[in-house]
Amino acid sequence: MKEQFQETKKLILFEEKVGDKKVVYRQHKEDEEKEFVKIYEQKGKDYFFDYDGQTIKQIELRDFEEIPYLFSSFGYGFSDNTVNSFFRYQFDDKRINKIIISEEIESKKVRKTLFLNLNDLSALISSTNQEQRACNDTKKILIKNFLVDIFPEIAFDYKETNNNKKLILRNLNQKLIDQLTADDIEKIGDFYVDASKKYKRADLVKRMTFGLQKNAQILTLQEIIAKYESLLKENPPESSWQKFFDEYITLFDTRYAHKINYKNIATGITKYPDLVLVDIYGYIDFYELKKSSTPLIQYDSSHKTWYWTKDVSMVIAQATDYLQKSKENAISYTKAIKEETETESEEGIDVNIINPRVIIVAGSTKELNTTKKLNHFKNLRESLKDIEFVLYDELLERLKNLLDKIKIK
Repeated sequence: MKEQFQETKKLILFEEKVGDKKVVYRQHKEDEEKEFVKIYEQKGKDYFFDYDGQTIKQIELRDFEEIPYLFSSFGYGFSDNTVNSFFRYQFDDKRINKIIISEEIESKKVRKTLFLNLNDLSALISSTNQEQRACNDTKKILIKNFLVDIFPEIAFDYKETNNNKKLILRNLNQKLIDQLTADDIEKIGDFYVDASKKYKRADLVKRMTFGLQKNAQILTLQEIIAKYESLLKENPPESSWQKFFDEYITLFDTRYAHKINYKNIATGITKYPDLVLVDIYGYIDFYELKKSSTPLIQYDSSHKTWYWTKDVSMVIAQATDYLQKSKENAISYTKAIKEETETESEEGIDVNIINPRVIIVAGSTKELNTTKKLNHFKNLRESLKDIEFVLYDELLERLKNLLDKIKIK
């Protein structure tokens, strides 16, 4: 049985209990036939709205105490007319038929469903509201760019927008700085350098470029450190650490100029280092990465001493094998790397395989909780030839020290 529970100037709202669900309807006062139009079904904290888009037919609000302000509680879709119009009429990808909005789930595409994080959606609507005096085409561009950033597989062209000068200058404040990433700083720096050339101020360009480079370094290292600390807490598999080092090592260790995709090089071996890096002088280093929780040493009660665990012994043996094979096949390796890295416009990389090193990253100082353990580990580590053993939290301290040095400069 439908019961009235709300009335507006033009509408009367009714609700009906159906099992464990509540169904809400609207009725237009001017409708002579008094037709009930279903707005949504509610089950617990989830709301299910029918949507009359060209392809999107349902919008689900997941885990909300009440309907968020970004969405119409009367069944008309998104509260922002531009966003609503876009998803209703412009979004014609037939592979998408449903939207789920949530505060917890990250924005992503799963089969025929788009998951939109409420904060992402709120940021989108804020950006369109800033352009309220601009033409509707500009707003549509912002929405398309938002979708391209989060769902690159959707076929929309990314376009730059031309915001007015007053809007840009109004937003050049501390609040904006706090939100900028290293890439943002670099982009602004490039723009500034180009703009400064208009007035032939070489001294100003040089000074500002140096400042921008320093800020970009600081922001980059801060991002890297934050991700590194997050990984340390998660204790992920070795593949996650390999991905992290592959993406960031040339940013936080400026000794290295190149990464080599060793698996593409015909060296005749089947076991590869996790990373192969070339320093600024052309010398090669190999990296082997284990988990940050890898046990390092164990106690020999009969000799009252400590020795490497099985996992560490195996990775040291593997490192020794890399060093041996690279020395034995130095000429063929050098030639293969040069050929593999050659492009149409550039020659391949010349590398020097003379006394190469292997850097093993594994374990942490948490295990070395006594002076005796620490001293035995130090002796074991220093006994390795051409192998550098680095603990994960030691590397974190190196990153933090590097950040401090840049800030001081």
